[in-house]
Amino acid sequence: MPIKVGGSYVSEAAYNYAKAQTDEENSESGVLKSLADKFPNMKFSIGTGPFAGAGTNNVSISPKILKQMEKDPEKRMEYEALIYDIAHTDLAQGRNLKSAGWIIGDDGGLRAWSVSAGDTRDQSSVKRSEKKNWWRELLEKPHKKKSSPLKEAREKLLARNKEKAEKRLKDEKSAAVVVDISDSGQEALAIRQNDAAKISFADSNELSKHLFQSFDVVQNGMTKISAKYLRDCVDDDKKLQSLFDNLSAADSVLKERQGEIGFQGMKITIDENGEVTMESSKSTIGFNGEKIKRQMAAAATQSDMKAVLALLEQDIKELEDGLKNNMCDEAEVEKAKKLLEQAKEKMARLPDRAPTPAEQSMMSVNMLI
Repeated sequence: MPIKVGGSYVSEAAYNYAKAQTDEENSESGVLKSLADKFPNMKFSIGTGPFAGAGTNNVSISPKILKQMEKDPEKRMEYEALIYDIAHTDLAQGRNLKSAGWIIGDDGGLRAWSVSAGDTRDQSSVKRSEKKNWWRELLEKPHKKKSSPLKEAREKLLARNKEKAEKRLKDEKSAAVVVDISDSGQEALAIRQNDAAKISFADSNELSKHLFQSFDVVQNGMTKISAKYLRDCVDDDKKLQSLFDNLSAADSVLKERQGEIGFQGMKITIDENGEVTMESSKSTIGFNGEKIKRQMAAAATQSDMKAVLALLEQDIKELEDGLKNNMCDEAEVEKAKKLLEQAKEKMARLPDRAPTPAEQSMMSVNMLI
């Protein structure tokens, strides 16, 4: 039977086909398919879990956000614009990554995750703001160089060298009591006195020893300096000053970051031209308490809850290991332990029987999402 659609009559089969296509396009999977068509270089998936997918172009979207995009054109436009920025942001730039991706969470917040070549896993939240190029907040922020540590190091070395010079001058003056020093000899002695008061090193080994004693990043084995550049610094005051400045700044950055959860270390490389590359590694682990709560709520039998308990115990072990390695804080561990006690209490109240097909299906879904 012909059906009128707009100003045209079409067959019933054609109408049903077109309606099905429209319904699919407006569904969550349809929204995801539409995004895949618009951003063919990105890999889209439903969920909010990190470290999912290969390559560095993964995007996971919360089902809640997909539902908003399905129902609200304004929301769809907002998140498509966000994904456009994501698609044009290279998380791997300057980093040796095995995989990386983005997560749009239930609250619309944005997170980034990465897995390095050494299997180090990092997560970070991205604070979207009105600033242009908000994604630059993921990059290292420049740190102002602080002159005080450098000044102290230079003053200590200057005082030490001055003391040596004064002693040498005193010895030479003592000798002058019995030896008549000519006018030219006195001038040469004055030049030696001034030179001795300057910061100077006999060779690169002496300079390296001083750097080890003066800078934490060197003492902790975080710094690699070109041998050629060290030799240049021995003979060039400007290069020496620049070296001290850079290591002083690196010490300041290290001091700031040592108290951060997830901080694993730094690597400073100074090449033969004095160019500095500074990298820091950060690795954190988190606890998905909301997922565990859903699983606990879905558990209808003791066997279901045993499965939840096994996952919780595994999470707690990983969190305790993470606490030892500065990858999480004690609050995260306590949160998991509290849920473990609640799960044990609920299991004691559940029936010891096989789950019904409906209960099993519900439990399976909540174990996956």
